[in-house]
Amino acid sequence: MKVALTGSVALELIAPYFREAGYEIVPQESAGTEGFLPDFVYDVTSHDGVLEKEVEGFRDGRMLKLAGMPYSLDGIRAIVDEFSFEVLKSPRKVLAVDADNTLWKGILSEDGPDALVPYSEFQEGLKALRDDGVALVLLSKNDPFELDWFTLCKVNWAPKAGNLVEACRELNLGTDSVVFVDDNPHERAQMAAHLPEVAVAPFPEDMSKPAQFLRRLREYFFFDMGKTDEDRLRAADYRARAARPRNFADSGEYLRDLDLRAAPSLAAEGDLDRLAQMAGKTNQFNATTKRRTRGDFAALIADPSKRVYAFRASDRFGKQGLVCYIVADLAGRRITDFVMSCRAMGRTLEFFAYAFVCSDLGFEPAIDFAESGKNRPFADFLAKLAKGERKTWYK
Repeated sequence: MKVALTGSVALELIAPYFREAGYEIVPQESAGTEGFLPDFVYDVTSHDGVLEKEVEGFRDGRMLKLAGMPYSLDGIRAIVDEFSFEVLKSPRKVLAVDADNTLWKGILSEDGPDALVPYSEFQEGLKALRDDGVALVLLSKNDPFELDWFTLCKVNWAPKAGNLVEACRELNLGTDSVVFVDDNPHERAQMAAHLPEVAVAPFPEDMSKPAQFLRRLREYFFFDMGKTDEDRLRAADYRARAARPRNFADSGEYLRDLDLRAAPSLAAEGDLDRLAQMAGKTNQFNATTKRRTRGDFAALIADPSKRVYAFRASDRFGKQGLVCYIVADLAGRRITDFVMSCRAMGRTLEFFAYAFVCSDLGFEPAIDFAESGKNRPFADFLAKLAKGERKTWYK
């Protein structure tokens, strides 16, 4: 990756540390010219405020006087580490975590459970992320065991990439929703090679002091979590989903047993944050992947020529909250937005929602669709509609 560094400090003294981390530094005076186009422009001073609080001795007055460079060696390394997270920044939903020397100090299969020293602060930080709606997946090469505060546990001796694919399939999420944390550089390299869409987080030097690492996980990957009621409901739903029995004769029997319920309504002001969140993050069951803002939805709700439907769902294990919305253009007799959370997929809520809209409007609207490369599930839904399929298990 080519990086152009900026900032009112002696950049030539900082550049070698970025090169040591594997980045190609583009001379600032040449950035933008042919052959020197950077992939990323980074102001090395942009995180001074937070890093100064986190890193003891972040600044070095002597270096400032001698060379116009205000940072200590530890300070420079913290800046490079911060950049390594900055370039990975994207909203994610799943945190896949190793166990040995990650959740605790020691190796379970070699040292035994009594010799392990838990990284308690890190574990509590993971639980806080879980409570905000992050799905926690345990990936460990060990004899099987489970930790009940994880959404799913994939503990065996198989490759972690394969276990992660299986976990995502069970959660009905894509592997591009995942952040992977593992102390072993070989495991991190294997994950990056086999599943390049997974965000492989740089591992901290000291897991006994994880505050900075937890801050980076939240700030760069889970910054959208914990803002709506649905985020908090998601954590309980993931745990309930993992605990549900699977010994049914067929999917219909399973869905019937869930006692699926849907509560349709017209969207209101209190739904704006959740609608904007879904528009910004949902990819698979999204007709056009229009990334609408809170203001966009407020305008749509106020527009008499539009109708915005919100669908809340629940089953016998609990509530999922607002998991689907549809925007209808009345004059055009079309559905311009049809979005459903990944958690609701595979349960026939889409058929319930479409039938409700048709009944409410008094006609069967066409559905706008734009292929995105990730919304194949919505294309499959359209194909089923074209064949006349309408079966839903929702009441």
